[in-house]
Amino acid sequence: MTTEVVLLAPVMLVLLGFVVMTGRIGEVDGAVTNAAQQAARAATLMGAPTAAHATADSTARANLESLGIVCTMLNVVVNTSRFEPGGDVAVEVTCTVDLDDVAFTGLPGDKTVHARAVEVIDTYRGAGP
Repeated sequence: MTTEVVLLAPVMLVLLGFVVMTGRIGEVDGAVTNAAQQAARAATLMGAPTAAHATADSTARANLESLGIVCTMLNVVVNTSRFEPGGDVAVEVTCTVDLDDVAFTGLPGDKTVHARAVEVIDTYRGAGP
């Protein structure tokens, strides 16, 4: 019985590490998707493309920070080429997270997650009564 436990313990630890790492990647993927969606929505509420860029960037960063996601590399790309009533704003968020705390599984020590969101600008924006 003791021999079986000694032989299976390392396998169980690797399996546990893989499960933890998969969970962390799923959590980060959801957070990055949410950050892109929130950033795109916030950008559509701005009055000018420059303000939309700044707002999208700060919203994505704040969103990830509030969820406890620490990106070793974070890139927020905002496309406001169609920034007009009825147009849209696209936001791409790329986040690289460090997985060193579960790296004993032998898998890579970091993971890059990417998400893109597009939000439509209100068609009647700025229209008076």
